[in-house]
Parts: sequence; structure tokens; C-alpha cells
Amino acid sequence: MQVRNKLRQSVKNSIKILQESAKLPAGSFNKIKIERSNREGQGDYSTSIAMQVASSSGRKPKTIAKVILEQLQKDEKLLKIFSEIKVASPGFINFYFSNEYLKQQVSYILKTNNFGSVNVGRGEKLNLEFVSVNPTGELHIGHGRTAFYGDVLANILSFANFDIKREYYINNARQSAQIKELGKTALKRGTSYKSPYLDEKLKQYSSKLKNIKTASAAGYFLAGKIMQDIEKFLHEEAKIKFDIWKEEEGLYKNNLVTNTFNELQKKKLVYEKEGATWLRTTKYGDSQDQVLIRGSGESTYLMADIAYHRDKARRGFKKLINIWGADHQGHVGRLKAAMKSFKITDLDILISQLVTLKGKMRLSKRRGNVISLHDLLKEVGLDVTRYFYLTKSLDAQMEFDLELAREQSQKNPVFYIQYTHARIRSILKKVQNATDSNKFSVSKKNMNELKEYGEMKLIKELVAFPDIIEDIAHDYQVHRLTTYVHELAQIFSQFYRDFRIIEDNPSSTAFNINKGRLALAIATGLVIGKSLKLLGINAPEKM
Repeated sequence: MQVRNKLRQSVKNSIKILQESAKLPAGSFNKIKIERSNREGQGDYSTSIAMQVASSSGRKPKTIAKVILEQLQKDEKLLKIFSEIKVASPGFINFYFSNEYLKQQVSYILKTNNFGSVNVGRGEKLNLEFVSVNPTGELHIGHGRTAFYGDVLANILSFANFDIKREYYINNARQSAQIKELGKTALKRGTSYKSPYLDEKLKQYSSKLKNIKTASAAGYFLAGKIMQDIEKFLHEEAKIKFDIWKEEEGLYKNNLVTNTFNELQKKKLVYEKEGATWLRTTKYGDSQDQVLIRGSGESTYLMADIAYHRDKARRGFKKLINIWGADHQGHVGRLKAAMKSFKITDLDILISQLVTLKGKMRLSKRRGNVISLHDLLKEVGLDVTRYFYLTKSLDAQMEFDLELAREQSQKNPVFYIQYTHARIRSILKKVQNATDSNKFSVSKKNMNELKEYGEMKLIKELVAFPDIIEDIAHDYQVHRLTTYVHELAQIFSQFYRDFRIIEDNPSSTAFNINKGRLALAIATGLVIGKSLKLLGINAPEKM
């Protein structure tokens, strides 16, 4: 169990004991928030639970905190982790790591194969649907955000023990308006979705399109060819693999849409009004009822989406996550309301806000004025593109700084992190070459050499890694990891400047190795390497 969860459990047990002895009021205080402290002197972890208890008792928070502190100090296991526990105004309880415990954690990181992994998911089947771009053109820079965010979120959720499948939903129903419009363009009866890219596709498949008569058939055919390009690009250039490619057309072919509509009718949730068929989503919290079938007889996106998400649940997924573009914001409430009618409630929908570029970009003539994701990858590389997309919360608009992304120096955070990893690997290589061994042993005596403030600061940052993973597994804020690994690299760089790991020996051709610091450096390299792997970024051995 990670240290934060141990601490949370200890606080919970202490409150229970105090309630049983009538020293604290009865009540449920299961949601005990334990936070990492950001300021010196305020502990390494902190909890405000005393203020929560005080609000229901009429007593002062600080008084409650002292009562809880007294009970916590009876927990021998907790005292092996924290050397000090203090109360601070107005009622915080602050916890300070024991240096002995921190040194033990360095050894633990070196021994375990999966440091940072947490059991949030408990093996639960999770479906993560992302990108799902309409097959009417190539991916642009806005799509890149959902693509890389979804891929990295999937990596982290898998690391948090979810049984996860990545899914791409292909919006290719023959009866849909967009496929018909694409078909009209293909048959030279319209201009929707026109672009240099689409012109190339039309030229490439002109002979086959000549034999297709209907717009829906032409659109379906062309969408299939565009999807081949998208799938190839995602796999080969963006390095994103999907487990499932699900076609909207299949929902209609296999009668999933019809069956879902019939089920809604049986539940008496549909009615006719103004020539259309409506769904009573207001019954499940929506602000207004929604149209399922238009007066023209065409199903709405909502109708197909209900069938699609019902199909996900029928495939055995217990938890569903969708990542959508900002233009789908208005669709969130209505879909969630509709799914409640089938008792599907564990559905999270994340909205990706807009992306703009800061700086000039050389555009491919083939792509016109649209900035494609292919062009961006070609301009700054995959590693940099991935990292930069993941530095902001998904629900905040982001500005992609091209000038900084092009920097091949430590101003660029990606370069800085990778350089730090390469530096650590070079230190290890130097030791291995000198000792003619790929392994080295670390004794308790070696670890006791670690006692300086800068050394302890670095270990504390390493210990926080499982917390970062757990937080992302709960709130999906992937930018926590990019922030964390950059800060870890900065703290290591300060450690490297302040302390010698390897020292020349004037009386010998060999050199002296501080094994405690070497162990700490290697542990740091392992955590940086794992972080980069989760982000889908290369962790170079040398630069």
C-alpha cells in the first residue's frame, strides 16, 4: 500500500477509535483528504479532517486536531514512516517523513519492477474511446490533443490496474448527413469537406467512384479509404494503437439501433411531436427532451450514440470514458441522461478545448491552410509534440509554443527531461565500466550516507510518484505527470550540482563512488524512465 493510503487509513482508524470512546462525535468521515504540502515547514503531507469533524461538533478545529494527533501517535507503524506529526492553525495536521523511511524507499524502488503502479482499477474492464474523427479528411492539430491525451490516459489507467481497451468509433453510417454530403462531393454534386487532401483522394479513386450512383454509397466508400489513411497515420506516425475499431454502419446493419429504439419504446420513453420522435431525457435530469428521429425519418446522432454505448456495456465494459472535441459539449448531458434509462451510469465524458499555435509554421501546399497533425509531427518531432499537448488540463484552451518546441536546449522541457535521463544512464555506465559489472550492491551503511537536505528532497519527490498515478486514475488530469517528471528532473539536476556521486582518487587511477548517491541517482532514472514510457516518449541512453 502506498504511503498516502497508509496515512489515510491510519487517520480513519484513529477517528473510529475516538468515536467509539466518545472523544469525537459520531458521523461518517470516510472521505479523508490527504495532500502533499507545497510549502517548507508545513510537513510532507497534510490533512484538514479536523476542520471537517469540527463543523459537525461545534468544537474548535485545532482542539479536534490535537485529539486526533494524540491517537495517531499510538500508531507504531505510522511513526516508522513519519518522525514528526504536528498541529497547525486553524486545524491542519502535518506529517513529516522520517529520513530512515525515505532511505528505505530508495532501496525499494531499486528492487521492485513496478514502482508507481497502483490498484485503483482492481482489474475492472474499462473502455476508452478517443479521437473518433469523422472520416471526411485528415487529422489536424486539434485532433492531436485528444489523440495523445487519450493514448497516455490509457497507459496510466492500465498502470493503475484497469483492464483497458482503446476504441475508435468510425462515424460512417450510410444514412448520416455527413456521409451523404461527402458522397455528393465525391460525385461532383457538392463541395462539402473540400480540401487539397480530399482532392487527391477523389483523383486517386475517380475510376471506382464513376461506377457508384448514390451519394450514401459514394460517401461510405470514400470514408473507408480516408479511414485507412487515418489508421495508418495513427499507427505509424503518432504511434497510437487501438484495440477496437467500431463502425457506426455496423450498428445499423446488426439492428442495434432498431433494437435500442424498441427498448426505449417498451420503457415508454419515446413520443411523437411536431412530426419527429422524441426521447424523454428530462426524466433523467436533462434540461429538455431530445429528438431521436427527425421528421425526414433520419436518426439523430443521439439515437446511434445510445445504441453504441449500450453495445459497449453489453460487451462487458463496466466503466466507459469518452474524449470528445469542444464542439460536442452540448451532447454530453443528453447522452448521459439517455444512458441512465439503461442503468449505464459509470460514463465519463471529457471535453478537449481548442488548440492554437504560437509561432509560424511552414505549411505543406498539399494541405492548404489547414495545419495537419502530420505537418506538426514533421516540424517538431513526436516526443516534443506528445509532451507539449499534455502540459495543460484538457478542459483549458492551449497554445502550442512552436518556438519553444523547436529548441534543442534545456529551455525545452522535453529535451531537459531526456537529457537528465541520459545523464543518469551515463553515470551508471561509467561505474559499470570501471567495476566491470552490470550490477552493484547497496548496503544499509551505503544508504546511511544519505543525510543532506537536497538528498532527502529528491527522495521525497520519488516517493510521490505513486500519488501522481493514483490522482490521474481518479481525475484523468494527465498534465500532472508532465509537470511531475519535469520537476523531478529539475530537483535531480540541483542534486547533481550540489553533491558528488563519483570522485577522482588522486592516489589511484580508479575513482571513489558514493554508493548511496549512486543508488538515489539510479532510482531517479527508473522513475523518469517509467514516466516517459507512460507518456509515450523516448528515454534515451545518451544524448
